[in-house]
Amino acid sequence: MKRGFLFLSSAIAGVLFIAALQFIGADAGALSVSPADRLSIEQPQYSGKWKGNDLAVEYSYSKDQGQMDLSGKVLFSYSMVMGYSRMEDFRLAVIFLDENGRVLKETGLATNAGSFDPISFHNRINLPSNAVFMAFSYQGRAYDTGSNSGGGITSFWHSPAY
Repeated sequence: MKRGFLFLSSAIAGVLFIAALQFIGADAGALSVSPADRLSIEQPQYSGKWKGNDLAVEYSYSKDQGQMDLSGKVLFSYSMVMGYSRMEDFRLAVIFLDENGRVLKETGLATNAGSFDPISFHNRINLPSNAVFMAFSYQGRAYDTGSNSGGGITSFWHSPAY
């Protein structure tokens, strides 16, 4: 009797464990963005300013027929402009999110290398049908004022998706 009960209990526990793994695994690949980094895109038109640690993005958008015209300017912080002489591999992207902050789509907006002058961008983007938020992400490398290649390099980034 004990042997049959142990077998049945083990089988039931195994089935429940596999079911739990499948349930947990269904959303495991979906990245999310915290509420602090989400910018609402529910209005048909909007202008605003988003601030990161290293830069600010002045942006405006207008939406129509499932598309968004997104334009703006990247303004680097005082500490970036005064502390570094040049940058490489700078990339700015927009991430579109659903009502729960889950990532739906990421689109590159601007790339640059050289100086820390403001960077303008303008893109027409196909919006995911269930997008209600967006977030900005960026990355790049900066070289400090006195360094030649190979020294004084720092990476900077903001990647809100986790």
